[in-house]
Amino acid sequence: MADKRRRGDRKDGVLLRDIDSYHKVMPFLMPRRTESEVFFRESIDMTNLLAYIERKKSEGDRITLFSAFVATAVRTAAVRPALNRFICGQRLYERKTIDVGFIAKKYFGDEAEEAAITIPFEKNAGIFEVTDSIYSRVHCVKEGGAVDSDDVVGKVANLPRFLKRFIARFLRFLNYYGKVPESISSSDPNFCSIFISNMGSIQAGAPFHHLNEWGTNSVFLCIGKMYEKLCMEDGKVVSRPYIDFAFTVDERISDGYYFARTLDVFKEIILDPEVLERPLSEEGVPA
Repeated sequence: MADKRRRGDRKDGVLLRDIDSYHKVMPFLMPRRTESEVFFRESIDMTNLLAYIERKKSEGDRITLFSAFVATAVRTAAVRPALNRFICGQRLYERKTIDVGFIAKKYFGDEAEEAAITIPFEKNAGIFEVTDSIYSRVHCVKEGGAVDSDDVVGKVANLPRFLKRFIARFLRFLNYYGKVPESISSSDPNFCSIFISNMGSIQAGAPFHHLNEWGTNSVFLCIGKMYEKLCMEDGKVVSRPYIDFAFTVDERISDGYYFARTLDVFKEIILDPEVLERPLSEEGVPA
């Protein structure tokens, strides 16, 4: 993608001009993100990743399962760039950075306040950079740091209903043309490349989450709790730790074959996490 902004580009994405006619027409035939959802589920063996995290902890690194999953998502999007696309205003765009969004609770409890967090990453970000960024942002939230979008929502929430309806319609209008203020979009996970919900942190399974019409998010990933699965290995039945990953994607950004291969890349990285320490090769695949 060119660095210079051209006519039709947005501040958060570059307009894809050289695409086939089918992808140009799809946003008009299927104008809503929620009617364009497709679902993928993958169960992945965590044995190698858990051993990798324990080894890194013994070396003084503070990598967690969640930071490893985020780093895997970032690397996958870097290797498979169509995953970093979105449709808005019935046009197809590709983001300039890989933005990962998630919700952080200030503590575990039914009444705990939640904060929406979005972190932008460069395509060559490795697991150590990703982990440091997550720790920094989550620590800020748990210490009481404000998130811009939360401040905006708080101001609007107490307005009369007719004003809230007007503001919501106006914001959707701005969203269509890529004019939503950065004070909202920069910290709202609905404007990110991949919105992640770590259901495993509350010992829940991985549901398929819907996409939202608000924002530009095209990929939603739910991560389930870890469980033991019986497998055959060298003629013997063994128990292995597994986690389910549920992906919801906007089918208009690519095709089924591309998504299936992207899921393979995600799985390959989980099974060989040391890839996340190495930079991207010139060919755009894990070095």
